[in-house]
Amino acid sequence: MINPHLCWLKPQQLRSYPYAPDLEAIPRTPGIYIFYRKYGSGFEVFYVGKALNLRSRLKGQLNNLKLMNSIKSAANGARMLCYGEVKLKPGQKSDSAIRAAEKLLIRHFVEEGHELFNIQGVKLRVQTLTNERPPQMKKLIPRRTQVEA
Repeated sequence: MINPHLCWLKPQQLRSYPYAPDLEAIPRTPGIYIFYRKYGSGFEVFYVGKALNLRSRLKGQLNNLKLMNSIKSAANGARMLCYGEVKLKPGQKSDSAIRAAEKLLIRHFVEEGHELFNIQGVKLRVQTLTNERPPQMKKLIPRRTQVEA
């Protein structure tokens, strides 16, 4: 088991389209990045990605027209970018750790009901399980759960 460990850095607000975060503040290390919007006390995740070099990958993603347009066309709120560096344990490899971290975060956000644009700016296909359960099973069986299809 990999059990990746991420150290998240301060998020950046993407002020106006075309989005231009401070690339100099983004490390050149392996890690995970998330595009999302913040509104009030809530948030909505658009995209979870992985990179062996965060700065280079994010520079390239800013030119991904489908992804940038999907972020631009989402509901109102501040567009944000956050990123975390992977902290490797002895014997771990960067590529397997970031792949596992990305997969775990995608699954988490899908289960939470976020509509991710993770394949070239196209929404991920999601399957939803809905349960009818007696009151005694409310803590055991969720009313609804989602997973990436």
